[in-house]
Amino acid sequence: MFFPHTFDKLIYPAVVLGLLIAVSYHPRYHLRRDMPPGFYEPSPTITAAQKRLEERVAWAYWESALMDVQWKYPHGHPLPYDPPPEFQVNALALEPVASDPVTRQVYWRRLQHVWYDPDTWAEDYDWDWEWANQPVISTTEWFRDKVGRMFR
Repeated sequence: MFFPHTFDKLIYPAVVLGLLIAVSYHPRYHLRRDMPPGFYEPSPTITAAQKRLEERVAWAYWESALMDVQWKYPHGHPLPYDPPPEFQVNALALEPVASDPVTRQVYWRRLQHVWYDPDTWAEDYDWDWEWANQPVISTTEWFRDKVGRMFR
């Protein structure tokens, strides 16, 4: 049975505050700025000039992943089989071979390879009050995400 006590006035706000903190303060994942070793693997038979070009192309595709791909496909979500239109580089800044569909496909496969590696991602904790704008939608998305992770 519930009997009101004088401490109830302190306990209820503390519980509400604790719930707000638990819901609003959580990790955010983002790709690390430095390119993972598995993303750029130069061939041992290429010349030094070709190696520099290949490294610049790899960095350009990694920048594309940082700027465009990680926001469309966040941490824990699978990447599609084919590269999205956002995953591209500027051929004028590099060589025409950089925007070649085969080169693009190679770097997309490499990104898929390193995507699930924990060393590829950085974790930062911050406040997120986005759930307060549309609490019902946020709650259903949170529930769907948690249930989906249980059955993977």
